[in-house]
Amino acid sequence: MVSGGEPSWWGKHRSGRLEIMKKNKFNTFFFISSLILFAALAACTTTEELDNGPGRFNTQLTIYLNGPETASLDVTFELMALNITAEDGAVTEVMTGPEMVNSFAVKGKQILLGEKSLPQGKYEKLQFIVREASIEREGRKAHLAIPEEGIELDVDVTLVRNRNTTLFLNWNSDASIHDNYLFQPQFTLERKAPELSSLLIYVTNENSNNVSVINRQSGNIAATVMVGRKPRGIAISRRAERLRVYVANSGSNSISVIDPTTHAIENEIPIRFGREPESIAVATVSSGQELLFVANIGSNTVSVVDTTTYQELEKIDVGRSPIALAVDPPVERLRSSRFLSFEDVNVLKHYRERFLNVYVVNQDSNNVSVLRIDKVTKRSSEIITLNVDWRPVALNVDYHRGKVYIANYASDKLSVIDILSLVKGDTAGAVGTINNVGFSIIGVVADPVFDRVYLLKDAPGEITIIKPFTSGFNSLTSAMPPVMGTIPVGISPRSLILDPELRKLYVVNSGSDTISVIDKTTKREEDVIPVGRSPYGIAAFLR
Repeated sequence: MVSGGEPSWWGKHRSGRLEIMKKNKFNTFFFISSLILFAALAACTTTEELDNGPGRFNTQLTIYLNGPETASLDVTFELMALNITAEDGAVTEVMTGPEMVNSFAVKGKQILLGEKSLPQGKYEKLQFIVREASIEREGRKAHLAIPEEGIELDVDVTLVRNRNTTLFLNWNSDASIHDNYLFQPQFTLERKAPELSSLLIYVTNENSNNVSVINRQSGNIAATVMVGRKPRGIAISRRAERLRVYVANSGSNSISVIDPTTHAIENEIPIRFGREPESIAVATVSSGQELLFVANIGSNTVSVVDTTTYQELEKIDVGRSPIALAVDPPVERLRSSRFLSFEDVNVLKHYRERFLNVYVVNQDSNNVSVLRIDKVTKRSSEIITLNVDWRPVALNVDYHRGKVYIANYASDKLSVIDILSLVKGDTAGAVGTINNVGFSIIGVVADPVFDRVYLLKDAPGEITIIKPFTSGFNSLTSAMPPVMGTIPVGISPRSLILDPELRKLYVVNSGSDTISVIDKTTKREEDVIPVGRSPYGIAAFLR
């Protein structure tokens, strides 16, 4: 004991209690302060995300500017903002950033001005905020005056729940100059009616939660369809009497069914036996009957869906991270094959009377699962696993040659599966490779007309053209392909297809939010089509 004071152990105990009390007060203060700061930050972040993200409201508005069909005046204006006014007077900005527009540059083309999630209801006006405008004649540039009262366009738009409304503004540039000094743009509003399905191409926009519909003839957007969250894979029905477009929504675990005659969502199919549907394909099993095959990257499974009842029939376990799949095309396609013998064609036809193959690329297993589907029972009868190279990510069925090409992202080898070997039971000799095709291959498409294979590389964004092997190719050996050239495309391309007439290539550029249109004869990019945010998959109706 210490004279005149407290016991030593008590002093230590009290000082300890005081220290704990101080810490508790500090922790409480820190906790409350953190809550306030977190709430403030959350409010700011949430507001921004809700304002800019596609999921705040259950309606969407997309606005495109159609450039003039003809333009004799070289007019340029900087559009700083585009606002829309609701019936109750509420004003919402639609554009995400300024846009410099030139009459010659946009002649016959489209510009995506804005895309926004908005409350459902009626809207009455579009307001254009133009910072400056100019006209150039004989190499001399003159600034134009902008109306003091602003630039507005009356509209009568009703946004409907769970639907996208797409507006097209036609700009008459020559009629936009008044008294040689005043810029008063002439816009007319157009709403496009559904077009012939055979002319349409569909592109999923992962970060816009919608699908862009492109008219191949005009090269313009025809419509935008709102679907589920994070749409990725897309496939199109082969039944002429009941055309449908199927979209795999990775974020909402569902399949959106689009009626191409109306651009409306006919149904939403929940995927109950899998997670994160990534890729999708359609196969005909009998007259009037089709099956959907859905690769679920989050559950390492494939779901089989009956398109008549929209019911999941089966869950098939495959490898790790199934990222892409494809099915055997219609057997009638073999009639035009220049590469298979009469005997080989008959072998495939006999096999297809009862079975069809589904090829599933498993990214993290470095293999391909081949599902043998019994067309009578609509169930899988066998699963064959074939090893390929590192990080396979895409595939293409070249039925004219009886091959399946596998793009291996982390390897410079293109894996080649021989379908005839599979059908005959020779799984050990079914896989060969084509060497030195380059790394970062993200897509592959075979061209039977020009006897080429197009390989899509994401870094840098380009297409590499190689010539496949003619008869006598031994699938057991590796070989080096003759490279026939490269074609630059957009930023971070994700996928590609040939058009139904096999004349053009359409490349999805995820990093630049565009579609590159490639003339395969000249090997040049002939057009760039703006679509939604982070486009991912692409599909077209076949002939």
